[in-house]
Amino acid sequence: MARRFRFRLQPVMEHRQRIEDEKKQVVALRLRAHVEACAELDRLDEAFRAGSLAIREGHAALDAEALRLHYSHLQFLDRSIDAQIKLVAERLAALNRARAELLTAQRARKVVERLRERRAEAHRAEEFAIEQRELDDANARAHGRAQLSMGGSP
Repeated sequence: MARRFRFRLQPVMEHRQRIEDEKKQVVALRLRAHVEACAELDRLDEAFRAGSLAIREGHAALDAEALRLHYSHLQFLDRSIDAQIKLVAERLAALNRARAELLTAQRARKVVERLRERRAEAHRAEEFAIEQRELDDANARAHGRAQLSMGGSP
């Protein structure tokens, strides 16, 4: 009967898989944060365009106080856009770091996985050799018995 393959480093492989799963979660969180920051940047950019278009089209109809308010709002949006651009860059850098950590974790898991595959293959080869020897022995005994029963020498 064949022995069942048991990989002694299975706990190590499972630990590395857990680390990889944690890194995947971090990448997902960082990606979501980056997408949200980009969406906010798009929203601010659209608000700036709409405000500047309103000033260009309605400049003659606006009084001095309204113009001052519109320009103040555009300056606020401009500062907000600058801050958001920095935030998007920070979030992108964090996402790239998280992706690099995920790749490192995947490589570490794959090293142990390849070792497991090699050891499993070696185990199968060993089991096959044992089974082959047992079959050869059984065949040799059967042949010896057949020779004895026919009156010949084994």
